[in-house]
Amino acid sequence: MSGFVSLVGAGPGNPELLTLLGKRRLQEADVVVYDRLVNPALLSPLMAEKIDVGKLPHHHKFSQYQINDLLVKLAREGKRVVRLKAGDPYVFGRGGEESQYLRERNVAFEVVPGITSAIAGLGAAGIPITHRDFASSFHIITGHHKAAGKELDWRNIAHQEGTIVFLMGMEELGRITQHLIENGKSPQTPVAVIQWATHWKQRAVKSDLANISQVVTENKMSSPALIVVGDVVGLMDELYPHLPLQGLHLLVPFKEPSQLFAKLQDQGAAVNFFDRRLKMPLKFDLPDISHGGTLVVTDFAAFHFFQQTLLASGFDHRALLYWQILTTNHMVDRKLRDAGIISDGNFDMENSQYRDPVIVLGEQQTLSHLPGHYSEKIATYQAKPVAQQIDLTNFHAVIFPSSASASDLVEGCDADQRQRLVLMPCFAMGTMVAEECHRLGLENVIAVEPTFDAVVNAVERKFQNESSRSTSRQFRDNISPNPAKDN
Repeated sequence: MSGFVSLVGAGPGNPELLTLLGKRRLQEADVVVYDRLVNPALLSPLMAEKIDVGKLPHHHKFSQYQINDLLVKLAREGKRVVRLKAGDPYVFGRGGEESQYLRERNVAFEVVPGITSAIAGLGAAGIPITHRDFASSFHIITGHHKAAGKELDWRNIAHQEGTIVFLMGMEELGRITQHLIENGKSPQTPVAVIQWATHWKQRAVKSDLANISQVVTENKMSSPALIVVGDVVGLMDELYPHLPLQGLHLLVPFKEPSQLFAKLQDQGAAVNFFDRRLKMPLKFDLPDISHGGTLVVTDFAAFHFFQQTLLASGFDHRALLYWQILTTNHMVDRKLRDAGIISDGNFDMENSQYRDPVIVLGEQQTLSHLPGHYSEKIATYQAKPVAQQIDLTNFHAVIFPSSASASDLVEGCDADQRQRLVLMPCFAMGTMVAEECHRLGLENVIAVEPTFDAVVNAVERKFQNESSRSTSRQFRDNISPNPAKDN
């Protein structure tokens, strides 16, 4: 069976700038072959095999020829392959070469366009690539050249009107500005450099052709970055977006779809996910459900697996008509409601007036530590920690919507990760979640009302002073998630 290759543009960095077709191709993929600048948030939800072929400057894990061969090999194994590239595959992304290689070997493929950073990256820093008063054209030029010694037509470039954008040109910045000035471009021409455009690490500086190299050096900027030359740069101060959580990188538990993710992103934060524990269903005997009683649900997954066994035994929700259904926290209550089941309230361990039998549903290990006396505890699944493949030094804070999410992250961290996590600001949604965070040894716990809006407001209050930091000549600086490294 012949497979299929989709060359998908991931966009400039923000995971929500992926196209709908690109998202669907990722969901359908058997294998994703991805580049270095692809946002990890796009990869977290995927069940597909993931192969990192990213290239660092002067260090390539895979040569381009090896990547080409890999795509052909995977397709000939009958797999649906996504070649995931930052930006657009056909804008200095080697997508044209890969397409040719696939076509020559009779491998079926398609190209799914992406938003190029050459346009969206400028917009993220308040620079429109065209403007009726300043630029009626634009030119995109690569800083990398295939043929050694082959020089660009600098005289032609220097005399072009409109906006000039250089991609992958940071190592050549001094040479680029020198060539432009020597070939007739005014030394006072406005220039901006935008690093990590649309990412949480985004920074932007502006100057002119004569001084931009010095400004970049003073601010210790490096690739990946865009170089923008033209009068539209003058609009940056006026149009640079200012959102309450801009520059923050926050960690949340993976959930698809995630209202929390959306609300945080809408306020300017960059959000990434940590993996939840693997949930393995357990076999159990259904209790006698014919006479009613009290069913206590400690987490939604426990109810989900209980429901599956219920259906497999020939029952549905009507069998629980005479049961009082209680939950242990607001998140479980909300998830049950989303599934069409309205609970009868929260379970109070101090209350002994509940109708017998009192049956508690939960995860195996969680139930073994659950205090109180019940008629029966039913473990419907077992959760196994997942090793967390994340660098916590890149995050400013973590948000825990539930006690289970806190234990999932802590138990999946190694010793170095835990050392960092202990001191990180941890926003706990509700007092019970905060208590669990303290029990797990976390020291910088901030308890907030268990609503998404309350979380957003709490994060904004926590970081509002730091987010206003800036340096001279630098229009916008990111907030360091690890201040110790800045000293």
